[in-house]
Amino acid sequence: MTPKGYLLDTNICAFYLRGKFDIDKAIDRVGWENCYISEITMLELKIGAELSMQKDGITVRLV
Repeated sequence: MTPKGYLLDTNICAFYLRGKFDIDKAIDRVGWENCYISEITMLELKIGAELSMQKDGITVRLV
């Protein structure tokens, strides 16, 4: 059975955003059009960014 795509979890997305582990190269190999993230992952990334900003003393609310 051939995979129809790759569901990227929150950790992989966070590693990508931080430029770690050459995630961008791995995604390039499989093709960006074959990679997906869930609504749950989007929410976890948004909440993580908001908490990070609060921790740094920045009071920005992401929409």
